[in-house]
Amino acid sequence: MNINNEAMIDFLNDIYSESRVTLLSNRQIKDIEEFYNKNYNGFTEIADFYSSNPTIARNIKKVKSVRCEVERQFSLNKRLQSGTLCECVMAETIAKIYNLDCFADVFHTYIRDLPANILYRLRDDNNKILCRYIYYNQNDLNNFLIQYGNPTRYDADLYLNDEIVKIEFKDRIARAGEKETEYDNEGKLVYSEQFAEDNPDYIPLINRFNEEYNLIDIEGNYQIEDEADKKAILRSYFRSLGFETLVSIDDDNQLIAITEDCIDMPDRDDFLSLDGSEIRRAGKNSYRVFTPDLLLRCIEADGGSVEGSNVSIPEENMTDRTNNGHVTGKKINHLFYVSIENVDNESGRVLFSIEDVKQLKPTLCVHMQIVADRDVLIDYYHDILNGHE
Repeated sequence: MNINNEAMIDFLNDIYSESRVTLLSNRQIKDIEEFYNKNYNGFTEIADFYSSNPTIARNIKKVKSVRCEVERQFSLNKRLQSGTLCECVMAETIAKIYNLDCFADVFHTYIRDLPANILYRLRDDNNKILCRYIYYNQNDLNNFLIQYGNPTRYDADLYLNDEIVKIEFKDRIARAGEKETEYDNEGKLVYSEQFAEDNPDYIPLINRFNEEYNLIDIEGNYQIEDEADKKAILRSYFRSLGFETLVSIDDDNQLIAITEDCIDMPDRDDFLSLDGSEIRRAGKNSYRVFTPDLLLRCIEADGGSVEGSNVSIPEENMTDRTNNGHVTGKKINHLFYVSIENVDNESGRVLFSIEDVKQLKPTLCVHMQIVADRDVLIDYYHDILNGHE
């Protein structure tokens, strides 16, 4: 194990030197998410929402950033984003370890009121503010934490005496390293030169899939079984986002932190399980059709016909596309669909314009579970923890 960042060594010692119970438990976080997402649109005033469940309200208000997230999503009449509250709880628990008792919600703070040494670190090259929350101590500005909200980068920078610890927060069971790619008219995965340059660890997996399978005929999702593939993709997850430590919450609601070297341990399964990693046939994002010949073959396979831009398919050969129990579209198959507002029904057939068809891309996805508990990790980092003065 070779960790050269002195701040990273300090951080590991601070995490493992004593019990670090999070401000909210895993169960409390899930209860807030479930109650909010089930009930938020039944209220017009946040005070009424809080009054409807005093226990949930009390737990929300225990963590400043959790309260900000809940109230902002409520004002927008939107669901809570998955994983965000967990990130907030971990970030604020770390802030408490370092006595960072000043809190700034960047959405509702006059930025110029922030300390100058923090302010200049908040903007990107285009002068955009990238973060959500900031934790600092007015009496010691050498230590502070910046929590981001950008899915294309890691979650937080912890500054300790002007050195940085780059942190990614994850639920104990989470997805990691998701990448979209395209496929050709035969269902073989394809990728650009830029994709290969940015994601070289994914290329052996793609080539191995293409040797045996295609996205048209495969039954269900493709399970990634090769250990080298899983380790390479997980390593890419660390390096592409650029973080140094992955922080999570163990079964006893204590903070734990792991570093990239855990991936290569012979007994890695004692630290990280990658079971369930897969190539999902269809991801969440939809696009204009990029394999028109394949679309025509799929319509024909459904007993459909195309005249000009008009498509007609027997209703019994299409299935519903749903979201939260609501029908949002009609599926030609697992690769193509049409939004419900763009379809008509006539004499047992579904009618729509071929221009309205959307196509889904596959997702290369690592499922990661941190299985190590604090005692295992304390033993693993024994030399760093005991050799630190």
